[in-house]
Amino acid sequence: MVTHAVQWRASAGIVAVAALTGCLDRNPEFEEPQLPTASGSGSTSTTGDPTIDPTSQGTTGSPTAASGAESATTAIEPTSGTTDPLTTGMTTTDGLTTGMTTMPPVGCGDGIMTPDEECDDGPMNADTAACTSTCKLAKCGDGLIQTDVEYCEDLNEDPADGCVKCFEPHVCQEVLDRAPGAPTGLYKMDPDGPGPGPLVPVYCDMTLKGGGWTRVERSPFADPIARALFEDVEVNYDDPTKSRYRMGKAAMVVVGQHSNEMWIECGGVDHLWTDSGFLFAGEDNPNTCANFGAVLYKEAQLNDVLLTDVALCTGFTGFLDGECPGVWRIDELEQELCALSSTPWMEGQMFTTPYSDLFAVDPAVVEPELHDCHKPGAIRAVFLR
Repeated sequence: MVTHAVQWRASAGIVAVAALTGCLDRNPEFEEPQLPTASGSGSTSTTGDPTIDPTSQGTTGSPTAASGAESATTAIEPTSGTTDPLTTGMTTTDGLTTGMTTMPPVGCGDGIMTPDEECDDGPMNADTAACTSTCKLAKCGDGLIQTDVEYCEDLNEDPADGCVKCFEPHVCQEVLDRAPGAPTGLYKMDPDGPGPGPLVPVYCDMTLKGGGWTRVERSPFADPIARALFEDVEVNYDDPTKSRYRMGKAAMVVVGQHSNEMWIECGGVDHLWTDSGFLFAGEDNPNTCANFGAVLYKEAQLNDVLLTDVALCTGFTGFLDGECPGVWRIDELEQELCALSSTPWMEGQMFTTPYSDLFAVDPAVVEPELHDCHKPGAIRAVFLR
């Protein structure tokens, strides 16, 4: 509820005006800056005395030039400070209308459109409907929230503030769809879905493979998180810029529901690209280090070897899950456990050190000369899109 009180000085006295109170429907899940409380008008400023109508002005006690009346009649007409008959509110001395609320045209709500109405659905008119209570067509930026069409009120062109085109995003792809060209960086959004929780910052990569990637984990080689992705481990959820970062599981579930792809990398050319449905792979068998399974990768690159549409046996549990070899590891010698070739990178020939846990940043065996994720300073990131 917002209250405006405005004073208007006219002639030599001060005219007090009433306060105007207006309410807007707000989305309880969205934290947007307060709506503007005033809109400008083109009125001329009111200064000094009111204007005297020259056609009625005369000298007291003598006839006027126009009518010959015995005494002059003075008419006072203000040149500014007028109000629109379709609005309520008062005008300040600088000509700006403050506290103005648009009133519906005469006949608005009778179901019959007139030239001064954009729409008229009769009793269906509402500030949450396609036709508002003032017979205007609902649109993003009108200060109202149309049910099932708008989810927040967007009052600017900033796609990173948590409301983009009157939509509250859950993932980065939803931002990019509504704001093409949005840059890589932090965006406020609601990754854990409806509820009383506040919007949180999320890191979006808007250039990787066409952009729209939401980062759900960041784990450094020097200090890894070392827990399976299906475990509920939240780390620095309010600051995705830290080297150790991970969404809580509830947020990751929602991001996964709005995604189709999963990408794992360590900042170099080495990467894994698969379906987001594998995000919580191994969840049915969590309490053992022998927790692995075949994952179909759209791409799997190691050094200068790029495999496409390849199945690789992948280990899902990490060191802190019971001193397991490494979270999301690919070990050539473990491939046979999934009935796959033990030499996937080079047919018939081992490409890596035996038992090296590729792509894991909590590995039992390290391969720094060959693999990006095992180099000093490496930070592994997991993205969904």
